[in-house]
Amino acid sequence: MTKRLARLLSVLCVVLLPTLAVAEEVWVAETQATSSGGSYYSYYLTVKVGVWPVAPGHSVGMVYTNDNWHTTHWVDLTWQNNQSNAYGSQDELWRTPTLYVSDSAPVEYAVYVDDAYGTRTWNNNNGQNFRFSRM
Repeated sequence: MTKRLARLLSVLCVVLLPTLAVAEEVWVAETQATSSGGSYYSYYLTVKVGVWPVAPGHSVGMVYTNDNWHTTHWVDLTWQNNQSNAYGSQDELWRTPTLYVSDSAPVEYAVYVDDAYGTRTWNNNNGQNFRFSRM
């Protein structure tokens, strides 16, 4: 009976523990700007975002502004690949489409991940927003 109970508990731990990990982590992995061609007043911006843990059903997005939040733009990110992390597991790497932005003001943004249940986890740089400026 004791062995049967121990087996049942070990099976329940293997099956149920992954479903108990509800906290998602999302962070900005890289921000890149490239020239828009002939203009000194605009550029192309790409943001790469990491998500942990690797799990099915994620959707990742970003909200940004280039005019001090008078207008906002929402973009969906595209999954790129899973990559090894320093802890021996995997992270998801997501990427924005190439964004065309003007040099008139810094770009401020926040990123989020929705899990398979629709729970949204934000990262807004501890309330400071992420910022990027070529100036």
